[in-house]
Amino acid sequence: MTTKHILFAGGSGIVGRAAIRWFRERQPGMPLLVGGRNLDAAREVAREAGAAHVVAIDLDKPRLGLDDGVALAAVVMLAPDDGLRGLRYAQDLGIAYLNIGNGLVEVGPEMALFAHRATAAPVVLASQWGAGVAVFLALHGVKGFERVRSIRIGVVLDEQDAAGPLALEDMQRLGAAAPAALVFTGGKRSWVSGDAAKARIKAIDGRELAADAYSPFDIISLYAATGAPDIRFDLASGESSSRRRGDAVAAEIIVEIEGEAEGQPRRSRATLEFRQGQASLTGLSVVLSLSAVLGLNGGSPFSAGLYMPELLEDAEAYLDELRRAGAVIHEDIE
Repeated sequence: MTTKHILFAGGSGIVGRAAIRWFRERQPGMPLLVGGRNLDAAREVAREAGAAHVVAIDLDKPRLGLDDGVALAAVVMLAPDDGLRGLRYAQDLGIAYLNIGNGLVEVGPEMALFAHRATAAPVVLASQWGAGVAVFLALHGVKGFERVRSIRIGVVLDEQDAAGPLALEDMQRLGAAAPAALVFTGGKRSWVSGDAAKARIKAIDGRELAADAYSPFDIISLYAATGAPDIRFDLASGESSSRRRGDAVAAEIIVEIEGEAEGQPRRSRATLEFRQGQASLTGLSVVLSLSAVLGLNGGSPFSAGLYMPELLEDAEAYLDELRRAGAVIHEDIE
């Protein structure tokens, strides 16, 4: 192969399929490689996408088991990269790498490998909820504040939403590895469990739902970006507001911010609803970050470095892309 391809490792999964569909809408002719274990499913994805080839990847082998004749422009890791073979492969080639499947308690190896080869490739760690959606919604919300005191993110994961087996495996694995959840309280990090992890969130339709603290990368992204002393992420499983009113199953995110503006207390509540579901929203967010790091969105490609999605593009531009794809976003300010 002489033309450089983008490798979607895990491209035959639910999030992978969605990401490839969104990418193909934006880049009709760019060649793709759909990598997976289920080659029949991968072939179906490749046929739907067009200009795509199927490759069998082996997560336990160097170069993911691919031969030297495969020319790549980026490695998008949608399957668990436990052996860091995908990251090493991208660094060896000097190409962009994007991963969405890590937890806070297991990201150390990626950090160390990047530190040892910091000039090798652009590395994007996008294990925030929905690959960055909640973070961008929060960063949009804090722009009107002079001081941010607290950020609370609530997510309603519809029990009928086809999140995909890998996403569920990730959540179960992380729950077993770190039964406590990271929060920031009073400007200090802490891990909560038991009763301290219990919470209630107000859904879009006004219902109060029981939830539990969860700690995707959103916690550290928002602490670094805003310095807010209190940050928490709570996850509820149940009926989304959209499905409850008779519409489609939807991804549902609520961001509540408290702080000060013009010397006065200020509160805001922003909600996002995406009626194509969580997997599709995650796939779209992956594509937006991938497009930004490669310079496919009209900007310049990013050089070697360690990035999170919020470092790749502006919150307003990102949310505008979500709106164009069907996201409904509301904001109330007090």
